[in-house]
Amino acid sequence: MTQIAKKLRNDFAKRLIEAMAYAGVDDSPTTLARFFNLHSNGDAITMHGARRWLLGQSTPTQKHLTELAKMMGVSSAWLLLGVGEMIERSGSGIYDQDRFYSDDREVFHAYQSLGLPEKKLVWNLMQMLTRNVSRLD
Repeated sequence: MTQIAKKLRNDFAKRLIEAMAYAGVDDSPTTLARFFNLHSNGDAITMHGARRWLLGQSTPTQKHLTELAKMMGVSSAWLLLGVGEMIERSGSGIYDQDRFYSDDREVFHAYQSLGLPEKKLVWNLMQMLTRNVSRLD
């Protein structure tokens, strides 16, 4: 391993931790793996893989990097190489539509884990909220 490759991986790890802080994600391997797997489009990572990223022992594949940057709301070029701005100004970031879509999936997964009585309660609450929203329009 060359010193340059080692530096690139260590710099990536530092930016990943910064991106996680920006996204409000704890910088532990377990949390990163869980967050990634919950928000990814099917390509899961292991806690060990997440740990290697955070320690600068490896970098993600291009596909994982693209998904990781998107779910963190940062530029993939910045995340991998430190090129450009951390946040792309063209609508990406915490409040972009893709981010809301990811949050919707998280809510759905949480809903699926509930028992039947809790699901009924959530369903009734959602019906009440949607009726109130339609009255405000």
